[in-house]
Amino acid sequence: MNSTTNGMATPETPKTPKTPTTPVTKTDPTVRLLFAAAPACFLAGWLLMRPIDGQAEPGGWWTAAHAVWLAGFLMFAAMSLRFGRLITTGDAGPAAGLTAGRRAALGVSVVTVLLSSLVNVVQLVLDLVGGFRAADRAELQDMFAGVKDIPGAEQLIYGVGAQLVFVGLVVFAVLAAVARRAGAWAAGLVTGGTVVLAVAMGFGRNHWLVPVGMTVLLAGLVVLGEQLAGRPGGPGDSRRAPAAWLSRTPAG
Repeated sequence: MNSTTNGMATPETPKTPKTPTTPVTKTDPTVRLLFAAAPACFLAGWLLMRPIDGQAEPGGWWTAAHAVWLAGFLMFAAMSLRFGRLITTGDAGPAAGLTAGRRAALGVSVVTVLLSSLVNVVQLVLDLVGGFRAADRAELQDMFAGVKDIPGAEQLIYGVGAQLVFVGLVVFAVLAAVARRAGAWAAGLVTGGTVVLAVAMGFGRNHWLVPVGMTVLLAGLVVLGEQLAGRPGGPGDSRRAPAAWLSRTPAG
């Protein structure tokens, strides 16, 4: 209704329409760095071993490759310590609660990646020390034989214990996709790269499929890190849905 002054109508002041705001998404460059650099080091170490045909040969190539691998697995361990925050925190804040199954899956991924990464760190430190102390390939292999003679050491340090890190990464990637914190295709790349790598290792560490699997895994983790770190997206962007979705039950 118009107001009047001295009997004359005064028009209302038109309201200025509000400009819609774009949701602000926080970014975490550390997450991007870890998810890209760790698998990149994994691939780079394999490439550095090519001049010595991937064999136990003390010298510069052996040292460089294992130093790069060591850095990579330290970063894998650091990644695992961020898994919980990346999954359980959405744009609106911490999730109200996780279902028991998803909480267990998250815990398994964190513990598996962390402990298996540390096992790889132990392995790589032993390899580096052996490379510095050995005069030739035969002496280096004798040192490894002495370590493997320790009951359980071969399975833990050089066998399944060192490989479980990749199982943990797959579990985390799938959980991130289920929680709509990352795209399903990112989880697919991580899973596919791990499967290719596992198959390739059956033919030997020097098989041409090994770097293929490593490259696919690298691509998957880079995409996963980009999505988890936080990228601008509209309200309909499923990657940025609140992690409280995790707390839904199948009937919810």
